[in-house]
Amino acid sequence: ELTGESRGRRESGDRCRAPRKLGARPPWNPPPPGVRKCGYLRKQKHGHKRFFVLRGPGGGAYYESEKKWRSKSAAPKRTIVLDACLNIHKRADAKHKHLIALYTRDEYFALAAESEPEQEAWYQAITELLHESQAAARGSPRRQSPLASCEDFSYGPPGCRPPAPAAYREVWQVTLKPKGLGQSRNLTGVHRLCLAARTVGLVRLNCDRPCVTLQLMNIRRCGHSDSFFFMELGRSASTGPGELWMQADDAVVAQNIHETILEAMKELGSSPAGELPPFSSSSATSHHSNTPETPPGWQLDGYIAREREPLRRHQPYLCGEDK
Repeated sequence: ELTGESRGRRESGDRCRAPRKLGARPPWNPPPPGVRKCGYLRKQKHGHKRFFVLRGPGGGAYYESEKKWRSKSAAPKRTIVLDACLNIHKRADAKHKHLIALYTRDEYFALAAESEPEQEAWYQAITELLHESQAAARGSPRRQSPLASCEDFSYGPPGCRPPAPAAYREVWQVTLKPKGLGQSRNLTGVHRLCLAARTVGLVRLNCDRPCVTLQLMNIRRCGHSDSFFFMELGRSASTGPGELWMQADDAVVAQNIHETILEAMKELGSSPAGELPPFSSSSATSHHSNTPETPPGWQLDGYIAREREPLRRHQPYLCGEDK
């Protein structure tokens, strides 16, 4: 039991320590000129907290801490060049709900924010800076890209130019598996799956343009299970008929790919261009005995589409039917 004197010393000590624990933080120093936004974000892979600095124009960098950045004595841990970005998107995976994903020609880099408002603020700041960089690049003479040869092995209708990178609605990094069309068309390894308004493209690493461009209306059905996603393509697809199998980072990303592409197919089906609406593959199975059997655990969606073929009346086909 404390005596009156010792109790008094303890209470006095508590009063002295309280302001240090609960007191206001030191005044925050505003960022120097040229800095658009700065703050702490986490790296997606290991969750390490780093201090990110967004500068204009060109990009930004991250440091081990704010103290090291302000001391100006430490070099950045990494520099991020926005001019090299294929696209920027808000993402979520099994570990992080508020990601800002940056896709460059040769890699995928994601930052994790603590909340949705923080994610939105960083996304808007990075996107605005990217648009400024692209506008500045359009005003300068276009240099011949050493990656132009990537279009030499592309699949697609003659004269059909793929969308520019900025026109992509969504981009995901996937690994194509040596199965089906992946094996027969030599489409394996890490690619970017790029969704535009009417097409979906596959962009190889270190390439600016898709090596494969597929019309959404040529997708017979698609599905996902765990971290895998697949598309079954019709005869009029640029690759020919068959299946493309790919693996995403985790099951959350695979489901997001499935739902987003399915939604784009629905939008295309409801457009005034004349495509037919989507349908559930389960509704067609009972009427067509030759429909492929659904693998256990797979979430599938079919699509009635009309593929353009010369000298032939447009006819809808069902998933599993041969045209």
